[in-house]
Amino acid sequence: IPMGSQEKAADPESFLAWANKMKSKEYLVEYKLDGASLELQYVDGKFVKGVTRGDGVIGDDITANVLKMKGLVKELRNKDEEPSLFGPDLLPFTGGIRGEVIMSHEVHDRLFSDKANCRNAANGLMKRKDGDGSENLQIICYDALFNDTGNLPYPFDSEIEKMEWLKKMGFETSPLVICKSAEEVIDYRSEVMEIRKNIPYDIDGLVIKQKKIDLEDARRNRPEKQIAFKFS
Repeated sequence: IPMGSQEKAADPESFLAWANKMKSKEYLVEYKLDGASLELQYVDGKFVKGVTRGDGVIGDDITANVLKMKGLVKELRNKDEEPSLFGPDLLPFTGGIRGEVIMSHEVHDRLFSDKANCRNAANGLMKRKDGDGSENLQIICYDALFNDTGNLPYPFDSEIEKMEWLKKMGFETSPLVICKSAEEVIDYRSEVMEIRKNIPYDIDGLVIKQKKIDLEDARRNRPEKQIAFKFS
């Protein structure tokens, strides 16, 4: 599934135009992280590769650097059952966990204040050939995509369940808020714009999704059923 660009709304009017087409009863709202996109690839529950967004289809393999970053989960394990003598079972997850590589304001101010901003600093560090400094970066995840579930049903009933699974596996995620109307989303955006300076990392808007998972839409280069609602 490509790592395409999102639909964007720069103001409430543009967002309302999108929401009127969707006609959803509720909207799932997350922070739009201002970092660098990354896919963590797993085979049978084991982390095998970290790949940048690149052109949306092919990215750079930066696995050696990803292994140093905070927030990486190397093995996805079943935490529902009592562990056996040899530990909980690996989950048979083969696919990609998507997230954003970010640098916190604290790290930027303490170590990389010569760089213009956190995003530029993170982009430079994550692609270094020697991997130096990657330990100062953090991965925050927002999506999980299975390569193939065979004859099994898709494992998540909703985007909410997917986010809960990511947290359960040990990934860091950004706050998820459920809004019952488009107007409620607009009000929440105003609230976040007021507190964004107190958030430990940069965000430049909100990502709004529908509750229902739509894999067909996700396969588009520019999915229609989610939108980035940018800040003023």
